[in-house]
Parts: sequence; structure tokens; C-alpha cells
Amino acid sequence: MTAEMVFPESAWNEIRFGLYEPTLDYGGSEWGRDVLDPWVAANSPVVVALRQAGEAEMAAVSLGQEDRWALYALSRVVELLILPSQPPATGPDAPTDWLPPSAYGQFVTAIGGTFPEGEAFHPFLHEIVEVTPADDAQEAPLLVGQWWPGCLVGSLLLVRGGVSVRAGAHHLDPVLAATSTLYWAWRRRYRQVADLSHGWGGNSQWRTEFRRDYRLPDRFVYNADAALDATPPHSGGPPPNTDVDLLRYRCSTLVDHGDDQWVWGSHHTEPFVTTPAVPG
Repeated sequence: MTAEMVFPESAWNEIRFGLYEPTLDYGGSEWGRDVLDPWVAANSPVVVALRQAGEAEMAAVSLGQEDRWALYALSRVVELLILPSQPPATGPDAPTDWLPPSAYGQFVTAIGGTFPEGEAFHPFLHEIVEVTPADDAQEAPLLVGQWWPGCLVGSLLLVRGGVSVRAGAHHLDPVLAATSTLYWAWRRRYRQVADLSHGWGGNSQWRTEFRRDYRLPDRFVYNADAALDATPPHSGGPPPNTDVDLLRYRCSTLVDHGDDQWVWGSHHTEPFVTTPAVPG
């Protein structure tokens, strides 16, 4: 099923010029007051549309291009806001901090998002930032620290939380999982990323379609629009087992798949099993 247009017309453009660009160029100390609050006040239909896109039933609804452009534009804002919470930059040209760490929380609150906290490690919710090798090679990844919390809008995943884990060598290669190319990511200051917007001009890159992942009561849905698309997968794509690995973790975990895999049309669904809360 295809939805009517959810976001206002050209919402992606308003997000870009009304929120992203002012955030990128901001030099003050009150980003929430100076940038976020005026934008939210002037764009309540965009926030309402985002919450509609986050409803569980929307996982079965194919969104149009402009709606997914709007979601992508919002994700670009988020990727700026989580920069201050990331490990130090690995190169001299990597982005530096110019926003307070509190800006991310202010944004999540303003859009009606939630932080999925107190849960065991799961690649749907958690982006691996750091891995400590476990003595037992069979030990499954265990959450041991958080760099920034993730954000769900209803059932829709807007961004995963950045975490540190401990894991056995049969589950994660500690170097690969923390440093290999991170797919479906536009900007990180500490590792290489791959995103369909890369390589395009200043305007064309904003016609990038957001990957929609949903946490439903009984299952995780990875890349919902690809699952709803009747178009055959890209002929040059990786084998199915690689697809699932890169879809779930968005990076290489045991075998280095490189930085040029055509993963964008892949999709996956798996049962949602309630995980025990992480001890405080």
C-alpha cells in the first residue's frame, strides 16, 4: 500500500534550509532557543508528519520519495547533533564540536522522540563504537557503555545509540566492528561512512531516501521501503548472508566487506524478542 503524501510539500527543503543549515552554521551558545524553538514553532505540520510516519502500521505502507527525503533531511540534523558525543576525530579534517551535547536531547524532546534505554545490546538499536574482546570467544555482545542514546519516534528508528560492547571473537572482530565502513551513515568523526548522498552535488544529495527501520511488537523490520518495493534487487549486490550482516549491524563484523557494497535495496525481518534490562 502506498500512502498519501505524509509530509508537507517540500518539507525536506524547509528542514534543510530552516534547521540543518542554521545548525551547521551556528556559533552561539543557545542552539535550542535560537534555532530549534523557532523552527518547531513554524513547522508543526512537519513534526506531526514525523509522528505519523512513526506509527507501527506505517511499516506496511510505502512512502513516496519526498516523504523519505524529508526523513533523510531530519536524519542529517541528528547526525550533526550526535557529533559532540562521539570519540575524538581520527583525522585533522574531521568535524569538530560547535554544539553543546544537550542539543541532541532538546531535539528528541521537541519531535516527540524517545530514548530506548535499559535494554540489552541489539544491532537494531545500537551502533557499535568500541569493542572490548571477551576472554570467552563464544560470549555474545554485551553492552558495557553508551556514547549517545538512540532515538525512536513511535516505532520508527531515527538513529541508533552509540555504544561500547564486550564480545567474543566468534561474534565480533573488535577492530572491524569498531572501524569498518559504516553504511547508511552520512557523517561520523571517527570512522569511514557510506551513504547514497555521497558524491552528489550540494542540491542533488538531498534527494536521498531515508532507510526506514521499525520496531514492532512482534518483529524488527529493516529497510521497510525496500521490502515493499517490487523492483528486483540490484544485480551487483552482495550475497544474502552479507546483506543481513550489513543490514543488521550496518558495518562489517567478522569479515571485511569493504566500502563499496550495494546494500541499499536489501531488507530483512526478524522476530522481536524482549531482552532483559541492563543492570544499573
